[in-house]
Amino acid sequence: MEVLFAVCSWGLGHAVRDLPLMRRIIKEGHQLTVVGKGRSLQFLKKELKDSCSYTEIPDYSSAYSEKNFSVAKFVGSLPIYIDEIIQEHSRIRKLVKSHPYDRIVSDSRFGVYKRGIPSFFIFHQLRFIPPKRVKFFERFTEGFNYLFKDNFDRFLVPDTKDNSLSGDLSHNLRYFKQGKVEYLGPISDLRRKDFPQDIDYFISLSGPEPQRSVLERKIMDQVLSLKGRIVITLGKPEEEKTEYLSNNIQIFSCLNRKKQEEMMNRAKLIITRSGYTTLMELAFLGKKALFIPTPGQTEQIYLADYHKNKRNFYSVSQNKLNLVKDVEKAKKYKGLSVDFSPKETEDKFMRIVFGQ
Repeated sequence: MEVLFAVCSWGLGHAVRDLPLMRRIIKEGHQLTVVGKGRSLQFLKKELKDSCSYTEIPDYSSAYSEKNFSVAKFVGSLPIYIDEIIQEHSRIRKLVKSHPYDRIVSDSRFGVYKRGIPSFFIFHQLRFIPPKRVKFFERFTEGFNYLFKDNFDRFLVPDTKDNSLSGDLSHNLRYFKQGKVEYLGPISDLRRKDFPQDIDYFISLSGPEPQRSVLERKIMDQVLSLKGRIVITLGKPEEEKTEYLSNNIQIFSCLNRKKQEEMMNRAKLIITRSGYTTLMELAFLGKKALFIPTPGQTEQIYLADYHKNKRNFYSVSQNKLNLVKDVEKAKKYKGLSVDFSPKETEDKFMRIVFGQ
């Protein structure tokens, strides 16, 4: 079959979690076209190389500026957001017209569908949750997402129905009914490996600009105060360089998946954003972490608070980050481990999308 697979470009998380699904599609003999933009598309090109084709289509304007989230700002930006979805769908219609596809899969890109072609939506944030829980706003955002239900055959949530990682982001729903939402199970291509635990801190930066760069500057200002062996990846796939900040601190512009897997397995503590893809990886690897949620990104703030309250991971806001003190607090949290097979998730995905 000819498959069109679109990926949200807000950071690398969406591309990372979709990678094992894309590899499975290719392995099963289907022809894959990847739609993306920016760093996420560059990352996928490096990983998949010439095993598929690529098309660049503009993504939505990033909502993550240097200012914090506000409900008023979110509501005010909706007309722009909707217009961008309409433009995106227009481009997809033209693409499908010039090259017919048998299946469409979209990760968090609402305009990537075509009536008459089975279309599936990967999404773990069926409602938005602001830092201060506002029930009306949460119902409104779930209702907004629900408006797109008829454009997609299924909403595919990379989480379990019970004992969830995503909490109220994709559970206890008001509008979405059983049958429209399928819980695939967590997705990750990382596996536990028997490496020596010889890295004290692995710092993994990613996410939309300018906040990725803001955190990089804060980390670089403080990292020399940490003791032990430290590895930093900057989340910049457009660059290819390795350097040493000091004898014990090594910096990579970006790591491929094999190297990322190695570093995370070797690390005693991981310092990172509280993105959902990262959370799934940590749960599969059974690692402890210090979370620094992206300012203004409600999903990451909620996930950081949700798992902090469960005593799984310690988290701190970006503007209050004190590496020396915060890593010691993070070491006292228990971490998280899930008993779920990534292959089962991939198998379920293939059954739903292809009937295999």
